[in-house]
Amino acid sequence: MAVNDTTDWEAVGQQGTLAETAADMLRSRIVSGSLQPGEHLVEVEIARRLGISRGPVREAMMKLRAEGLLREEPRRGSFVMELTLRDIREIYDLRAAIEAHAARRIIQHADQDALTRLSELVTELRAAAAGNDREAFARLDLAFHEELTRRSGNSRLHRCFITHTGLLGTLLRLEVTTQYESLDGLLHEHEQLLDDLLSKDVQCAEAACYLHLEQAADRVVRMCELRES
Repeated sequence: MAVNDTTDWEAVGQQGTLAETAADMLRSRIVSGSLQPGEHLVEVEIARRLGISRGPVREAMMKLRAEGLLREEPRRGSFVMELTLRDIREIYDLRAAIEAHAARRIIQHADQDALTRLSELVTELRAAAAGNDREAFARLDLAFHEELTRRSGNSRLHRCFITHTGLLGTLLRLEVTTQYESLDGLLHEHEQLLDDLLSKDVQCAEAACYLHLEQAADRVVRMCELRES
């Protein structure tokens, strides 16, 4: 990691664990391009910059390796992987498949508790959009989709979603905070998805999941293309 990097590194706060917060900060810098593909990350240097011990940094880097954002080279350490547009498309394709199946299972199981909780989250999304609270909207957006997969009753399906939660959260924050004058369009996509779930029409709910995530992938890819141009 270049020592002459002048980008501000804020001290890690107390929200979540130190390792989670360190992972969030590193992930955001990787996705934004502040940390370049191939860049060498040194535990002791990152710990110094973040004002924490090496243990949480080591744990954070293990998490990012599991997400495919870092690679480990024997006797050399950790290096930043390139997150390609194909990677992003593949992640959203995977999400579409598992979330559409989650929607099917919720409807087939007639899980009214799941539908009630998803309705509550859309109400919270509506309030965040009305107040233009973009950080809250991004957080609630991720919570909605995590709840959808969790309520499927399939622990492996849910775990597959959780594996990518950190990266998805980072992409969502960047998308929501930089791409829209208004959050109304994104809110409408979630309202439509909820309506299709509440209608208990399996095919409509599955189609809504695929459409929403295809549109999300298009937005994220466009954001990355504009950043690189």
